[in-house]
Amino acid sequence: MLLAVLAANVTLAQSPGGTGYDVTGVDVDVSGADPVQARAQGIREARRKALGLLVDRLVPAEDRARLPQIDDAQLESMVRGIEFVRERPAPGRYSATLNVVFVPDAVKGYLSGAGARVVETVPRPALVIPLWKGPAGVEPLNDRNAWREAWQQLDSAGSAVPVTLVRGDPTDQGALSAEQAYVGDVSALARLNQRYRAPTIIVATVEGDKASGGLTVGGLRYDTQTGARSEIPPIPVASAADLPGAVKAIHSKADQDWRSIGTVRRDSQDSLDVVVPIRALSDWVQVRQRLGAIPAVKSVTVKTLESDRAELRLDFFGSPEELQRTLAQAGLNLSQDMGRWQLQPR
Repeated sequence: MLLAVLAANVTLAQSPGGTGYDVTGVDVDVSGADPVQARAQGIREARRKALGLLVDRLVPAEDRARLPQIDDAQLESMVRGIEFVRERPAPGRYSATLNVVFVPDAVKGYLSGAGARVVETVPRPALVIPLWKGPAGVEPLNDRNAWREAWQQLDSAGSAVPVTLVRGDPTDQGALSAEQAYVGDVSALARLNQRYRAPTIIVATVEGDKASGGLTVGGLRYDTQTGARSEIPPIPVASAADLPGAVKAIHSKADQDWRSIGTVRRDSQDSLDVVVPIRALSDWVQVRQRLGAIPAVKSVTVKTLESDRAELRLDFFGSPEELQRTLAQAGLNLSQDMGRWQLQPR
């Protein structure tokens, strides 16, 4: 039965999804000699503003200075379409909210032509469950406290990890208790996620007395697609006034981790033959799922299958050293043993 499962889908491909080259909610407010000119100027400004937001999403900060300036005609050729969400025209003025959809290949050509690395992936949303554990135990999911308010204030729209805050209403409470969230009950988290369909769940906790200060922030991150689970290291916080900074630190780490997996430099390619030891079916499932989520892995071909091992050919962008670091972020260990590369879940 193991070999039958292993034989299915012997060529691994990355999961389909959105392009990630659309920018929503772009606000513009410009003036012009007449309504027609003001509207045209607003559309030009929306394109340029959307490109800036897209670059922030796709390109690591250290590579953005590489990008050359482009004129309006070049920028227009990179845009597939514009959706007018709201328009508020006035004499000599144009105010609107627009969605801008870019042509992926055109944007990739612009970025790679400048030698910039690109996060070749759609944003990876996260569901955040903020919890406060005080002297009396864990507060309810719908508790309105400074920790929840700090997460509500976070602006994550332009990041690689946009967040959704758990509602904490009766439907949520019927699927998951605060105590189950606190201990990371996987079954209960899965029940809750049937409502949100988030690829990542962040259980963010504060421990300490709300009145006395001296708080500790921590928690866990859970990948609902691969089952990988990681701890958020404890962070001491002096008082509730410092909680917004702790929120930004937790989100920034999640954003950086996802960018490190999704960042691809397309100016070099390589391939490796690797062996995947198989002690249990779950080993193969984890390797297959995690490889499929890594944009730097161009293709994976299964060369041979046996009951205790699989031999794969990995075609990837970058160097073997870069691939090792990327795989490590995805929970996979790539190492050499007696001159042969081995790949297995960490």
